[in-house]
Amino acid sequence: MPLISRRKIELPVVSRRNNERAFTLVELLCVLTLLGMMMMVAIPAMFDAGEQRNLEIAARAMATDMRLAQQTAITTGAVRCINIRITVNDYRIGDCVSPNWVRVRMPEGVTIRSTTFPVTGGFPLLRFNRNGAPNIGGTVDLVNTAGEILYVIVTPATGRVRISDVPPEHW
Repeated sequence: MPLISRRKIELPVVSRRNNERAFTLVELLCVLTLLGMMMMVAIPAMFDAGEQRNLEIAARAMATDMRLAQQTAITTGAVRCINIRITVNDYRIGDCVSPNWVRVRMPEGVTIRSTTFPVTGGFPLLRFNRNGAPNIGGTVDLVNTAGEILYVIVTPATGRVRISDVPPEHW
């Protein structure tokens, strides 16, 4: 007895038309509607994140520049100054003596709202002495077009520079 049967197996004949797969118009419209609703939620969130990101970048850049001025004062033994110019929305970094200041502008949508540093020569001035200590502690308030605020805070005596979303105590 043979193990393999020689009997012919016939497969059912399926028309080519029934074998084609496709999406119906209703299915396509449902998918497009869902995608549209997801985009309506995602796009405004992306713009808000961009404004917040610009504010964080500006605050970090200012804090980094303050720390760099402090370190430069320590390593070179020369007083370093940061001149905060609220009216033109920028700040300048220099050695307090020569007119060679480096100008740093705020990014688009970020404004210097106010500062607590004393006004010297018409503009608020932060000065780091040769030992890296600031002339006085204070804050710079940065605000974006959405009204969010970040504070760049310089601690008196130690000169610690930090960023916060709440104003410092005794402000």
